Amino acid sequence: MKSIKYTLFSFLLASSLVSCDDFFDIKPATFIPAENVWNDPDVVNSVIAEMYSSMQLELFFYANGFFDFSHTDLSYCSDEAAVSWANGVFANTPNVVVYGDDWFYMYGDTYKGIRQCNTFIRQSETAAIDPSEKNSVVAEARFIRAFHYFNLVKRLGGVPLITEVQEYDGDLTALQVPRNKEDEVWDFIRTEMDDIVDDLPEIRSESEKYRITRYAAYALKSRACLYAASIAKYGKQDDEHCVGVPSTKAAMYWEAAADAAEEVINSGHYELYGYNVAAGQRTENFHQIFFDESASNREMIWAKGYSLPDVKHNYTRYFVPFSFTRNGYGCSGTPTLEFVEAFEYIDGSDGELRVQNEDGSYIKYGDMIDLFKNKDPRLAATVCLPGDKFQTSFIEVRRGIAKGMQIPDKSNWVNDQSKTEALADGQELTVLGKDGPTVAKNPTKTGFYARKFIDEDVADYNMCSNPWPVFRLAEMYLNLAEARMELGNLAAAKEAVNMVRHRAGIKELDDVEVTLDRIRNERRVELAYESHRYWDLRRWRIAATPRADNGGKGVLDNSPITSLFPWAVYEDGTKISEIDGRVVPKSYIFSRESGYDRVNRPGKQFLERHYYIKLSDADLKTNPKLVQNPHF
Repeated sequence: MKSIKYTLFSFLLASSLVSCDDFFDIKPATFIPAENVWNDPDVVNSVIAEMYSSMQLELFFYANGFFDFSHTDLSYCSDEAAVSWANGVFANTPNVVVYGDDWFYMYGDTYKGIRQCNTFIRQSETAAIDPSEKNSVVAEARFIRAFHYFNLVKRLGGVPLITEVQEYDGDLTALQVPRNKEDEVWDFIRTEMDDIVDDLPEIRSESEKYRITRYAAYALKSRACLYAASIAKYGKQDDEHCVGVPSTKAAMYWEAAADAAEEVINSGHYELYGYNVAAGQRTENFHQIFFDESASNREMIWAKGYSLPDVKHNYTRYFVPFSFTRNGYGCSGTPTLEFVEAFEYIDGSDGELRVQNEDGSYIKYGDMIDLFKNKDPRLAATVCLPGDKFQTSFIEVRRGIAKGMQIPDKSNWVNDQSKTEALADGQELTVLGKDGPTVAKNPTKTGFYARKFIDEDVADYNMCSNPWPVFRLAEMYLNLAEARMELGNLAAAKEAVNMVRHRAGIKELDDVEVTLDRIRNERRVELAYESHRYWDLRRWRIAATPRADNGGKGVLDNSPITSLFPWAVYEDGTKISEIDGRVVPKSYIFSRESGYDRVNRPGKQFLERHYYIKLSDADLKTNPKLVQNPHF
């Protein structure tokens, strides 16, 4: 395009990566004459920082980067969670479809990021870059460009591959590039990572730990090839619309995904955090993976860092349980019962919670938390369970009072959190727990709250600095397990998945127990809330009907919100909580609930056509050489 006289570098954009070292000490926002940009090492560094900041990493809030959906989280869009606050399509729209172009579309802004990378690569020949670092920083730009293409291809299928800066000479049609086939984009990402790995450092200094390394490139290759392989096997190829991957390439992609994962695993630079901690420490150990920024945490391959007071996030503000909120909000992304039950028991048995006997009568528990005894330790590190200790109190989830071990008729359910009743011992307590659940207002509708990334010790919920894990070692083991299982290598798949299960503290699988579904479920619980589940459901082609793997119902096909409601047993009276000294019921029963009339949250819906997102009319008009995705 015509040369641009001035370039605006935003301090906020650049510092949104991290500003804890000299590399990211960016000059204040200003107009910088273009002829000075590439002659000033500090400004060249600011360009690199801005390239990082332009990446859509799908982190704590999906609102980062190019998106403006407030505190939206990808967990809402899968079967991981529901929202509790009363506004928005997730709360009010029956069978809401939130999987299409309105939510996930990205095109023009991504190509701006790609152009920025292409410009940097071209200018690197003459820019003020230390010659000893030139190959490395160019490799960084190529990684970022490939990451942009990864975001595009997993949404849209084939897109135009533009690897040179386009120059405008008066002929606009010369800038209009047709779509490449989808597998050509996946191949581009794969070969780019192969080309740059040797130019990237194996490790970074402490001051540069949030810049990519060689193994971040291997990690991107592993993830991208795993996606491509799944689409090759389970998707539909449509070359006319530039979507789909030839089925004959599935094995090649799975091999590439496994090989790249093994490069990371065998590098000697990474290890599963707290692999052999004592059984009683497993829950806290898993929780600390996402807060420990010291050199002893060798699980993170690449993370998005924060540096207070200027570079921060406020995940805790939006996800903290109801009675622990400050300045409003909270209660976002409350886990579903179905998700909670995906966590197995320590002995490897199915994770279904035991709330009723075979005859249908309810099982009574002395404390709410007793229901979750012997569950996978990762559950309590991922989810705030009813009865869990939190700060100086506990998660008090109680839907009401049951007399004669029977759940009250719905017409008698209470939604006023101030209403009190006496139990059989004459002691009064609120009918509802301080953390709900209720139909009205913001308390949980599912009976649970999120915990994984919540910093319950931070004084100001708006000043969180725990990093976002873009790539971590557990994913590499799970990528390896899935790829090897798809290739028929059960022994290698078992070894990889059992590394993750051992660290978790649950039974390792034997040959008979290792199945593709078991590996997928391990991925579901280990990587929960890390923006994997939604995309996994898509690439496996099991979100919509028909399921590609077994012809059954799609996971997100009119899927209802599932909930667990605890009820105080009237006849057993009350006791004093050992945690905070409040009056609480002596015992509880639990009911499973689903459907809008019971939980006041609509189901979700995923349409098969949304495996690929519709190209916008504006982008089609701008570039008539683009073809629309199928079924739109």
